[in-house]
Amino acid sequence: MSKTSRTKGATFERDIVKRLNEFFESHDINFSCKRNLDQYQKSNLADIQIPYHSVECKHYKEGWWWKPEWWKQVCEAAEHNEIPVLIYKFNHKPVRVCLPLYAISAEYAQNNDLTCVVDFETWIAILEKRWDSYDIDLNWPV
Repeated sequence: MSKTSRTKGATFERDIVKRLNEFFESHDINFSCKRNLDQYQKSNLADIQIPYHSVECKHYKEGWWWKPEWWKQVCEAAEHNEIPVLIYKFNHKPVRVCLPLYAISAEYAQNNDLTCVVDFETWIAILEKRWDSYDIDLNWPV
């Protein structure tokens, strides 16, 4: 991977962290996320960890749809009932978020093979609506 590609990826991750922290602050959630720099040293680590979620970020020059290996990567990084979230962007295209359907509704079984893609703002709206129920729906350890 070239230095330019790494820089673009890191810049994208920082932007996502900033936007997530704005969400936490605006909703009085006592949490602040940051990039996981250990991801460069060890395998199976997410780019960003937030409560209930493991987040992988991808920013590429060309394309339109996420790649199966990206989804596999974030699913492997998700531990302890964390929801895998793939946030991706291609140049001159909007940010997209791939997540399992159970992240949207508890009526779906916890199956990472059943996914949907939404824009970033819709994912933030899903977080806003579902945040308080994730610990119950996902049997999150307390």
